[in-house]
Amino acid sequence: MTYEARPDLAHIRMSNGLTSVFISVLSLAASALAETERERELAAWFASHDQGLFGLGVVGFDVSELPWSPSTFVREREFTLRVIEAAKARTGWERLGYAPREDWIQPCLDQLRAMVEALVVEDACRAGATAWSYGDRPEPLVLCPVHRVYQHEYGCVLCNDR
Repeated sequence: MTYEARPDLAHIRMSNGLTSVFISVLSLAASALAETERERELAAWFASHDQGLFGLGVVGFDVSELPWSPSTFVREREFTLRVIEAAKARTGWERLGYAPREDWIQPCLDQLRAMVEALVVEDACRAGATAWSYGDRPEPLVLCPVHRVYQHEYGCVLCNDR
């Protein structure tokens, strides 16, 4: 995970297993917090980075690649920061079926928070940015009945991780 426009901020380096956990805990937290259609879309976007479908080592993202909108950027960034804090607070982790190594995942979430806090609208909403790198935006946005995470185009990130 990166913020390429800010080389002074460290990249988040993770193993494939840690990347899966990272995406899972963000998906759980975002799905739990999402109240608006836009927030549900962001939750599904996190879930779309599913190594179970797209392959190990290929689902990373730059923080500028989230589906930001110039007119609602501030609200979306605030929501994303709340998602990170909820993930740090272990929101929904009981649905994982395992206990993530907090000494590994928490520093990654801290680094992501630093990147999102530093993100500026000009970097987030640059012309030509692709919001959905892995599949298309699912229609409609639906929750997995088992894990209660918003599904991506090809299903549930947690179901696919089994």
